[in-house]
Amino acid sequence: MVNSAIRKQRDRLGLTQTKLSFLSGVSLPTIQLIESGRGNPELETLERLLTALGLETQYVPKKANWEFLVLCGVPLTPAIEASKRSLLESPTKSRFVEEMRLAILESGSFAELAAETGEDERKSKAIAATLVALQTHYPSVYAEFSGSDIVKKLVNQKGLEKLRRIALAGMTRFL
Repeated sequence: MVNSAIRKQRDRLGLTQTKLSFLSGVSLPTIQLIESGRGNPELETLERLLTALGLETQYVPKKANWEFLVLCGVPLTPAIEASKRSLLESPTKSRFVEEMRLAILESGSFAELAAETGEDERKSKAIAATLVALQTHYPSVYAEFSGSDIVKKLVNQKGLEKLRRIALAGMTRFL
């Protein structure tokens, strides 16, 4: 992925690998290995190449797959139609934990926003209710998240009982 981006940008700029090597201070064989997909460069090497190509690295938070989380019982939207269910992958505990981590991080970002939208608040409450259900009925799964300050704030919200029951009903299918 990075290898093709480097090659495309180099081609757009009309640079040869040799010229890119001169501009970036990265050896020609290293550039050849990276562009061919066989290199495993250090981050510093990539940064030097990207800078020479007028690009930069960015770390963008990965988004939670809310549709998957709803399938797992997160009480956010009405149940997914049976036809859509078959299109989605089967929930597994490890995938659920991974997606919940991403959703928890998003919920923390929601709280940091000055003006919350209704959708963000709904997602935050749905995740909070799911965490409360995990805390009481699946403590080993809850332990995966319990060290987070965001989780502590989420589970201390009031008025989650109805959503907690909905989440629990959905999670019993796969946990």
